[in-house]
Amino acid sequence: MNNKRTLIVRIVAIVLAALMVLSLGAVLIQTFAVDGVPITGSGAHSKLPIFILIGAVALVAVCVIVPTLTKKK
Repeated sequence: MNNKRTLIVRIVAIVLAALMVLSLGAVLIQTFAVDGVPITGSGAHSKLPIFILIGAVALVAVCVIVPTLTKKK
């Protein structure tokens, strides 16, 4: 039963991380879409969505790679 619970937790974590990556990808696209957004201020784009997207991709990689490395034989 413990293995089944661990599997469910991992699946939920991977799904949530994937949703985070998709939503941050959408934010990134909207950030750099110059035609759809009126230009205000200096025009400098924030780099925060890029860092958050990299963090989300790293989280997905950790959720996939770490369980395979720590699996007991």
